[in-house]
Amino acid sequence: MSAPSAPWTDLGGGLAVRQSRAFWMNSIVLGSSEHAIVVDPGVLPSELDDLARAVAALRPRQITLFLTHAHWDHVLGRPWWPKASVVAHDRFAAEIRRDREKILREAEKLAGEHDERWSRGFEPFAPTQAVSGLHFTRIDPWRLVFRDAYGHSTSQLSLHLPDRRVLIAADMLSDIEPPILDGPPAIYRTTLDQLVPLAEGGAIETLIPGHGAIAHGREAVRERLATDLDYLTRLEKAASAARAAGLDDAAAAREMAGMSYTGKGAAYDTARFHLENVRQALAAAPAPTRPR
Repeated sequence: MSAPSAPWTDLGGGLAVRQSRAFWMNSIVLGSSEHAIVVDPGVLPSELDDLARAVAALRPRQITLFLTHAHWDHVLGRPWWPKASVVAHDRFAAEIRRDREKILREAEKLAGEHDERWSRGFEPFAPTQAVSGLHFTRIDPWRLVFRDAYGHSTSQLSLHLPDRRVLIAADMLSDIEPPILDGPPAIYRTTLDQLVPLAEGGAIETLIPGHGAIAHGREAVRERLATDLDYLTRLEKAASAARAAGLDDAAAAREMAGMSYTGKGAAYDTARFHLENVRQALAAAPAPTRPR
């Protein structure tokens, strides 16, 4: 995958997005001299250095890290801000304890692939504030709404800035990846269904995905939602049809591999994500009813 042409995007009003060379991952800074919030800082050491310089230039009185979920590429920034408060999901601490070795292994591997060196290790940590469900708060000067965003991770939260009509969507609604499932498609679909009224009502006009391009404007946001909901619906229908036809998992996977999905055939290959989604959909599809 090629590097972004310009890593920083200034959305105004103290909101800036930095895109990584790795996986087109987005880190977000909500900056003010009073309080800076850094969302999913990552992912290469040089990029974390750059983020740290940008935050230091604000000279904020307080710094908070908001980590959308516990997957390895989203949790690496803690050593750069060891004294910062951390907001994350209730399940976050248990998941990074479980995955500590994988997180460190992947960090070292990714850094090496980009001619860098991961030298800060990784130790599990617990959030200062653990939240779940629908949670409204204010971290001056920012008004924030956290929402459970299950389907990709059991520790995932989205972050809505209602005053700015901005949704920080965690690992959802990308223009380069299909939905990446960690369970039945219906769970992911429910999460997206809950966002549709916000998009239709104009509460979201800018969407920042975990990976890929920012969506600007109501129509672009609605299109991202419609694309991913359509994919999940087609995935479920195809899995149900395969089960009804009596196909075994291997035959069903071959049949469903031909489906269209975001990123199919692109330089950043997403075929492995789709194939895992097929597996999840088949596992959730009901077995055909046998006549008595």
